Amino acid sequence: MAFTPFHNLRGATVQDNELVAIGDIPKKGIRSLQISNVHTAEATIDLYIFKDSTDTTAAETIYILNQIIIPSGVSLFLNEEEIYFDNNIYSLYMNIGSSDKIDVVIKK
Repeated sequence: MAFTPFHNLRGATVQDNELVAIGDIPKKGIRSLQISNVHTAEATIDLYIFKDSTDTTAAETIYILNQIIIPSGVSLFLNEEEIYFDNNIYSLYMNIGSSDKIDVVIKK
């Protein structure tokens, strides 16, 4: 998957959304991540990194944010220290509720 800095996430379509695939981000990583609730109601999100299983290891899910409620019309900003991960090993995902509408902007 090629890196995409802008995401319009709609829970009615997909609830687990891959934001950054393995190998999409250069070594210096993500500079910032903006998560905006563009729905008329509060939204609940999970932001996590994921590594698939191999023949010798189990799959891993590591939560950066878990069950965070974002009020309507509010944005949450994360900087590079809060979202650093090894993109050679992990992908970045966001899970949103089935009726939520979230916009995400990633700066690298």
